[in-house]
Amino acid sequence: MNYEMAVLAALVQLDAPNTPKIAQTTGISERRVRTAIDNLKSTMNVAIVWSGPNRNGHYSIESWGVFETGAEIRRQASSFNLAAYKSVRHGKSTTVEQKRNYLNQVKHDNYRHSLKLEGFTIGHSRLNLSAMNKQARDDLKAKLKKQYTKAGGGSRYEAG
Repeated sequence: MNYEMAVLAALVQLDAPNTPKIAQTTGISERRVRTAIDNLKSTMNVAIVWSGPNRNGHYSIESWGVFETGAEIRRQASSFNLAAYKSVRHGKSTTVEQKRNYLNQVKHDNYRHSLKLEGFTIGHSRLNLSAMNKQARDDLKAKLKKQYTKAGGGSRYEAG
């Protein structure tokens, strides 16, 4: 509901709000803005309509649905600080290195779980790959490959 409140506040505060303008003001992606508008329509019965031509039109609120007259929600939406919301959203971004470490951890966990499903155990409870340096990860990878390949060099899953 966090995105929906920010989008609703943008609909109330902006002149001629459209998806790109709402996205720019709130820092929410255009796709998520459209999803939030759809959620407001379906779950809160807020009648948000598009007025004008496809590319140059804007959204407007015709009825407030579950918010009855909309007086209270309009008051709250008018005082909602969109600039602060945008800066907080951008402050939570992750670095490329954090994303890479997370991806490596997920790959490792998926590999471990697939081995477990095949009846293998690798003897490690949970490895924290993000705490390992590249050489340690490469050594672990080589050890696992050696441990789970046939003596002839082929994988146990290869035909032949």
